[in-house]
Amino acid sequence: MKKILCLLTMFLLIFTSCSKQKEQNTLDKIIKRDSLLVGVRYDIEPFGFIDEKGEIAGFDIDVAKYIAEKILGSEKKIKFIKVNANTRIEAVTSGQADMVIAAMSNTKSRRYLIDFSIPYYIAGQTAVVRNESNIHTFSDLKDKTTIVVLGSTSEQNIRRIMPIAKIVGYSDYKTAFQALKEGKGDCLSTDDTIISGFIAKNEGYRILKNRISTEHYSIGIQQTEDGILKEKLDNIIKDMQRNGTLKKLKQKWKLI
Repeated sequence: MKKILCLLTMFLLIFTSCSKQKEQNTLDKIIKRDSLLVGVRYDIEPFGFIDEKGEIAGFDIDVAKYIAEKILGSEKKIKFIKVNANTRIEAVTSGQADMVIAAMSNTKSRRYLIDFSIPYYIAGQTAVVRNESNIHTFSDLKDKTTIVVLGSTSEQNIRRIMPIAKIVGYSDYKTAFQALKEGKGDCLSTDDTIISGFIAKNEGYRILKNRISTEHYSIGIQQTEDGILKEKLDNIIKDMQRNGTLKKLKQKWKLI
């Protein structure tokens, strides 16, 4: 009798453990909820921004809609959650978002906190200056004031290559670029794609030719032992590469 009770106890423990693991499967949660929660930027044109109609739009937004279509059968089954450079990771770790698609670079330090999909876009860090500026390369920035967005990889890279440089930080790119326009810094350093969005709408600025990094934009998700959601996202991104969807989206948002 005792042997039977022990076997039953072991069975229950195994069953409970398996049930908990199943409950922790983020992909199953998304399918059961029938809605995808995605953290996106609202301040980075052309990746995530508010358009003339007052709606969220951009390259990352279209990527998210494509993923919703593939997982849930409709791009409309999605809820966008506003994040910035400082809240992207927290949105994932707290469970507020199933994933974050927010021009976020896949870095070693961030991989200690969250998992990433394979890259869906590759950018490079540079800087934007006024046309009349005497800044032409990053070596010219050593005695200048560089504007960055706090919490971004751009801030980390500038502090690494120019440890004695004067740096001024802002919470988002719109505010950072406005600070450059108001003369609060000599340049704004971030990814080339983000800078291109500002230059397209503002005359009198130019981009430095050299790049100081290669930024692999990837989708951020919670760390799990099963890796089911990561595998799903990796396969979707590979399909987007094979069928030309990513190329079409780059053309749509003038990223190539």
